[in-house]
Amino acid sequence: MKKLISCLLVVIMLFAVAEGFAESLRPGRFVNSDILRRFRKETDTETKDLALQVQSGNEIDDVVIRIDGDNLHLVPRTNGVANSHIQLNPTGIYLDSDGTVTLLRYATVITVVQDIIKEVDSMLERAIESIPEEELPSEDEMKKAVKELSILASAVKAQEQADAATLSSAAIAFANKFKPEYILDIKEEEGSVRISLRSEAFATALAEAIDEMMSNPALAELANRQAAMNGDKTFADIQQDWEQNREATLAAIRSIKSTDMIDENGHWVSHFQIGEEFSATKILMCDTDAWIDAENGEANITCCMGFKNEDPFIVYQLAVTPYFYNEKLSSGNSMTEIQAEFENDQLISGNVLTMIEGKEEMRAYFGPDYLFMKGPKGCISTSVRETWTGKIRYELVAETAEGKETSIILDFYQEDDSLVCELSTNESDQSVMFKISRIDKLNIEDLSASENINEITVDQINAVLESLLNTVVKTDK
Repeated sequence: MKKLISCLLVVIMLFAVAEGFAESLRPGRFVNSDILRRFRKETDTETKDLALQVQSGNEIDDVVIRIDGDNLHLVPRTNGVANSHIQLNPTGIYLDSDGTVTLLRYATVITVVQDIIKEVDSMLERAIESIPEEELPSEDEMKKAVKELSILASAVKAQEQADAATLSSAAIAFANKFKPEYILDIKEEEGSVRISLRSEAFATALAEAIDEMMSNPALAELANRQAAMNGDKTFADIQQDWEQNREATLAAIRSIKSTDMIDENGHWVSHFQIGEEFSATKILMCDTDAWIDAENGEANITCCMGFKNEDPFIVYQLAVTPYFYNEKLSSGNSMTEIQAEFENDQLISGNVLTMIEGKEEMRAYFGPDYLFMKGPKGCISTSVRETWTGKIRYELVAETAEGKETSIILDFYQEDDSLVCELSTNESDQSVMFKISRIDKLNIEDLSASENINEITVDQINAVLESLLNTVVKTDK
């Protein structure tokens, strides 16, 4: 039964996936993309039942489904012979097996759960009652404990508010040191704006801001408290680190040269460098050249990072239009590039290429109905298409570097009164069929009207639970 239900869930999932894939493709690509929805609507429930079927070779397992008012009937069968009958209604679950009808009421399950909760509460009460009276806290002690907890909670909340105020105040004081008119040089020229960083002023502002933080007693108290709880550095450690690295940090900042030129036509040029001209340490540079047309949704950006007077070690390129996308990141002989083409906001085609030290590591091509991916250890390809006979075919082919090939084909089609999903592989001559079929209405009995119903009682469930509990206890021993 469990195996059969699992297989039938696969039936539903496969058809749902097929419909989802088909509907995600371009409009009109597959005219039968809504066959599952139409199949359900066109089923005459007065004369037909629906059956979820799994067929492998000559054996057919299925579950017949019927909704009749408040009743849901599930009839598992093998080669047309009913194995059992499950019926669900507002009262409970009925099971007919070999002519015996068993009922499990929802109310019975609820009662069992409530009894378990009551038993747990009772056990807790007995545990409390077993504590000697002299060890129990008095009413005054309980009130005192509650009051202390209340005071503690209030203190914690007050401390959190005080810490938030301390951090907010410190952040505002820090930010106020970096007023744009002090650290930026802005020049407007005809059709453009040039923005330069005053590195000396920026270094002075940073020094003042951090020095002020290092002398903030409220911030020191907060940092020390956090250090005690989390094992982080104490405020004295942080002060010492800043004192040791202060001059070197400020010297590096003073060496910064940063300029941005923004033209009204969308051209943006940015240059950033850090490092002393005649120092043994190389000067690090980052240059950006971008053309941005926000009105037409187009952008072309190139960003390079490297050492002065040397080839860049990282180059990033991006080109975007409503019809094309290209992104590339390269470093020496290594690179990754992505390209894609669009039409009416729909993906038409694309490709990905990755090279590591001049060696191809991955190549991929993709579109709305195909994917091909190749790497050092093999490749895979997938496709979806409509066959000449009208089937929607999903195909997956995987090939190892040694040339071993595995393929899986899923065909979706309608045959007579069935929607069929046929699965086949190159490793087997036999296919497996998953179906949603209309069958002639069965003679399904209303189990709730049976004369002899064996009802599962609370006592029976408790006896089973007790037996299981005893088994677990014996196993533990």
